[in-house]
This record gives sequence, C-alpha cells and structure tokens, in this order.
Amino acid sequence: MKKLLALTFALALVFSSANAVTVGLHTSNMGIGTMTWSVSGSDIYIWEDWTMAGGGFLVFNELSSGANYTVHKYIANNTGTDWDRFALEILDPAGNANDDNDIPNEAWVPAGFTHSNDNDGVSFAQGSGIPRTSEHFTTRTDNEFGGRDYMDFFDGLISGAGGTDTLSFGLRDNQNNQPFLLAQRPNAVTGGPEIPEPTTMILFGLGLAGVAIRNRFKK
Repeated sequence: MKKLLALTFALALVFSSANAVTVGLHTSNMGIGTMTWSVSGSDIYIWEDWTMAGGGFLVFNELSSGANYTVHKYIANNTGTDWDRFALEILDPAGNANDDNDIPNEAWVPAGFTHSNDNDGVSFAQGSGIPRTSEHFTTRTDNEFGGRDYMDFFDGLISGAGGTDTLSFGLRDNQNNQPFLLAQRPNAVTGGPEIPEPTTMILFGLGLAGVAIRNRFKK
C-alpha cells in the first residue's frame, strides 16, 4: 500500500510539473548577476541582483495559454551606476507568421527573437487590469498597440550602491509564443537612444547657443 501511495505521489509530481512555469537567465544576459524565482498559482516571484552593466534578459516558458499571471519582481542595483529609468519589453520567438508586423530589430535584441507586436498574443496581460507598479519610479509609459510591447518606468532613482525596487505587472500568452524573453534595460528609452550623460547635454546646449550666435551675426 505504501509503495502504491509513493508511486501515486511521484506520478502526481510529474504531471503537475509538466506544465509548470519556468523562468531562467538567457545567454544574452549581461546585467543580472544572480536570479531566483518561485511560482504560486498565477503569481510569479523573481529576485534579481544586478551586478554588471548591460541589459538583463529572462526566459519565460510553460505559461498556460490564455492565463493571466502577475509578476512580482524584486530588484537590487549593485552595479555602481544609479538608475533613473527602467525599460521592460517582451520579445517573442522569431519565425512567427505575424513577424511582418514587428518593427525592425535593434542591435541589442538577441538572435532568434523579435519585438512582440499586438497580434502575436503575448503581452503584459493587456486589458486584464493587473496593476503595473513600481516603488520608486512614479511615471510609466506603455505601448502595446503597435509593433512592440513595452513598459518604461521613470521619474525616480535607484542607487547603484545597493538600491532596491519592487515592480509588479502582468504577463499572458494566448498563442504559445514560448519560450519568450523579457528584456530589461536600465537607463534606456524604448525605441530611442540611451539617455545622454549630463556632459553630453551641456555640449549639445553649447552647440545650439553657438549656432544661434552665428546666425545672429549673419543678419
């Protein structure tokens, strides 16, 4: 009887884990030093310790089709560089039928993946009402209706000397676009260049002032 119960329990573990959500670091990850995760029902908990410069890329797999998941992400910034922005974007596997709707890949997009468009079914649980929050960034820009799915958090600061933040948002995949990536890029603007350094902004301002003075003397 005990052997039968043990076998039944073992089979239950096999079948329950066959469709269990998994989260891992992608080989293109450059920023996250260590990452751990756990899943409880539809809640995905992720702890990240960022120790290097560069983007952090997570691989998500085995999400149940059409199910809404809530991600709770706990981030520690030990890179030595303060963050005043944090960009998140979904990248789906390349080769899907609707990839023609994607915008062209930038250089930072890992091989084998493309930007996620509004028709591929994978999103930040679009329309679900799951809150999208940050403890330290007070403003957020979303774009889910074009050739990419992204969220940009800004108007805040996370110290590079061990500062932390907690983000929460949803994830959903309706059409088995798995495994897909969550691209995370500190101090980046989605669809635009990296945020200029203060010195760059000063030089740019001086350049504009010089042009204005030259044009004035030409009159």
